[in-house]
Amino acid sequence: MICPADELPAAAPRLANHLLHASGGLRWHLSALRHRHGAWQPFMACLANWLAGWQPERDRLLLVGPSAGWTLPTAFPQRFREVRVLEPDPLARLTLAQRFVDSAPRFDTLDAFAPGGLATLRDHYADHAVLFCNVLGQLAPDDDSAAWCAELRATLAPLAWASWHDIASSARAPDQPGEQTIPAGSSFDALLGRFWQGGRLEVTDHGSLALAGGDAFQCVDWTLRPGQHHLVGWVSHTAEAA
Repeated sequence: MICPADELPAAAPRLANHLLHASGGLRWHLSALRHRHGAWQPFMACLANWLAGWQPERDRLLLVGPSAGWTLPTAFPQRFREVRVLEPDPLARLTLAQRFVDSAPRFDTLDAFAPGGLATLRDHYADHAVLFCNVLGQLAPDDDSAAWCAELRATLAPLAWASWHDIASSARAPDQPGEQTIPAGSSFDALLGRFWQGGRLEVTDHGSLALAGGDAFQCVDWTLRPGQHHLVGWVSHTAEAA
């Protein structure tokens, strides 16, 4: 169900519906239907393990940008007594509601990434565990991604939150696939060197490495579709006292 708009502050930015998007929408749903029971399985098993280890000490959950939850274990939201969702794709909302019917997800209208959106999220969902679902790696600006990541971490410091997100992508398959622990303070080039050894490599930097705040974090490769290989990082944050 869509929650009444008056549950959010009147000035809060509102989500607009999006059926087509470079990193989501219809193409994403088709890829999920084609690959989630095959090539996606190693990544989905890794994600399930990360989520099992995430214990945010909250009984309410906010999912940010989960699409239809294609990579989420169906049992995961059942750990929480309330599940709220911020998702702009109406087809994804319909599908997620059907896939997670036992969790009765409620769909809110906050645009968390519009100006003022993250601050509203922080204040309005202070009693929720917040999970960013492979969305932050699509949003960091090219010109100053480190500052963007630092501002996000600072804004959300009072919350219990976690994220899995694209860090890098390439048409070339990794030479060393599988989950790795990335040491604290690793540079972007050092991260790439743990998955690719030598040869020509053209890679896209998704600007999200600094979301780890310089700490060690988990990273794994994910073949989204043939010729499209991503490195996905997992970070979690424990709520800091106000």
